[in-house]
Amino acid sequence: MLFALLVIAAAILWPDAWRSGSGNAANTPTAQGEPTAQTLPELTADPQALTADDNPHVSEMQNPLTRALDGMLASHGEVFKDSENGLRDQIEDADRRLSGVKSEIRSAMKNANRQIRIPGQNSPLVMLVVLEGVTKDELGFYGEPGKTPLLEALAEQGTVFESCYAGPTVDIARFMLETGSGFSKGKARDNRIAEMMWNSGYRTILVDGANWMSAHDRRQYDEDVLAVVDEKTGLPTKLRFNGAEAKIVSNLNEDADDNVSTTELLVGQSRELLQNRPTKRPVYVEFHFSVTSHDQEIRTQQIAEIDQSIGRLFHAMHVARSGRSMVMVVAGLPGADQPQKKGVLSESNLQVPLMIYRSTKNNVAKIEEPCGLLDVLPTLAGVITSSRVPPHNGMSLLPWMDGKPTSSRRFRWTNPSDEDQFAIRQGPWKAIFGSSQQLFFLPDDPRELNNVAAQHPQVLQGLSGSGPNRTKMNF
Repeated sequence: MLFALLVIAAAILWPDAWRSGSGNAANTPTAQGEPTAQTLPELTADPQALTADDNPHVSEMQNPLTRALDGMLASHGEVFKDSENGLRDQIEDADRRLSGVKSEIRSAMKNANRQIRIPGQNSPLVMLVVLEGVTKDELGFYGEPGKTPLLEALAEQGTVFESCYAGPTVDIARFMLETGSGFSKGKARDNRIAEMMWNSGYRTILVDGANWMSAHDRRQYDEDVLAVVDEKTGLPTKLRFNGAEAKIVSNLNEDADDNVSTTELLVGQSRELLQNRPTKRPVYVEFHFSVTSHDQEIRTQQIAEIDQSIGRLFHAMHVARSGRSMVMVVAGLPGADQPQKKGVLSESNLQVPLMIYRSTKNNVAKIEEPCGLLDVLPTLAGVITSSRVPPHNGMSLLPWMDGKPTSSRRFRWTNPSDEDQFAIRQGPWKAIFGSSQQLFFLPDDPRELNNVAAQHPQVLQGLSGSGPNRTKMNF
């Protein structure tokens, strides 16, 4: 049928001059060898003279060939009036098939550039756990032991970073984590961590309970699991997997006894992917958890549930590792509506949790030297010895973890609502410049209660300059 449609299209659209042959007078040169002048059609201002062709059909087809056929069918509907609907259905089906073939070709071309990794110490299984809205004091390996026992057990074998910095806002912190770079206005946030892991030959999985990533951010994951949460109940109502969607029926009825939490739902899906869908590639799994409640009792319950879930996920990864080593990074993000206790540039607002576990290394237990979320990307690049590392301005934390620290850096933040106010952190010192100058010696004053600017003017002056190894966190 489509072949017949193409023949009819050729008959309708074939130029008259070609059909009439080369002897047509319109194409014959004059005796003097000059071509006959072309006559332009008259323009008319009469609206009654306009035809349907003056309002061209807008096709929804995705491909040029099927779009042209669809336009021809709309323009010459009288020719196909007895079979127009059937023809359009066939064109739509052909358009879907053609789009699918193109997508497969693009995917094959993209995969051709993807590394094939050899099993071994340089191809560990990698977990990145992102805790949004969870502060350092709420995790047992920073605050009181016993709050998060499973994370604490992993932290005992890993490295805890005492001074990991994000940005003044959650958007800046997300940017730093994903790109490995300081934030600047107007700069696109590309998901460079997932891109690096995918290009380096990893099977990439996103398990998302926070839902802040855009469709653009999600492109680099082979499997994308998202829980859609009802804002009123806090329960997931839908589960999306690679675009397909399913309702969580147990959370839509009136019986609260069979409700399923977001964390429980995502952990179940993750274990299904890891244990029942084996792959020859090493696995990179990125988990996003979010704690948004301001009620302390609810927060404690949610964090305890996340701790148990991370333990189950770690066990699932351990079962699926096939002899590979394991690396887990636990990184925090400030909450989207997290209250600021002191100021936008205060330590309580800028610092976030960071812990890294490695199964095959003896790790330094705690690192006091300042670092940032932008250091996660180059650290993972070092862990997997990637040759596909995207541009960044972070620094690998592996030398510190191996007991071989490098030179100290100077971090700088700008207040997003007051660009004349900025903060500098280098070594044990923290300075804030603006309408007034403040200086704090953080080992003795972690809560920034004692301004010692008057006692140490030389330190303040030294921090006010540009200085070596300066890393702009946002600008």
